Amino acid sequence: MQYYMIEWDHEEEDEPWKLYLELDSRGCPRRKVEAYRVGLYQSYDDLDEPPTDPRQAAGSEGNVTALNRVQFEDIWEQSRQMPDGFMGMFF
Repeated sequence: MQYYMIEWDHEEEDEPWKLYLELDSRGCPRRKVEAYRVGLYQSYDDLDEPPTDPRQAAGSEGNVTALNRVQFEDIWEQSRQMPDGFMGMFF
C-alpha cells in the first residue's frame, strides 16, 4: 500500500482542502478521506476506482506528501469520529 496527502491552498468551503489516499499495488484508491476547512470529514472505503496518480490529482495548485501507514490510519480513525456530510450540519 501507498499513502498520500494532497493539500490545496484555497478558502473554498465546499471543496476539500486536504485529501488522504490509500492506494493498492496497482495505484487504485482503496480508502480516502476528504477534509474540509469547516471541520467536516468525508471518508470512503471499499472504493472501486481506476488507478490514481496523486501528482495528477493534485494538479498545479496542490502539494503531495507521502505518508506512512500509521499516519494514514490516524487520519482514518479521526475521520470516523468527526461529523461528516448530513450529520455535520448538527455540530
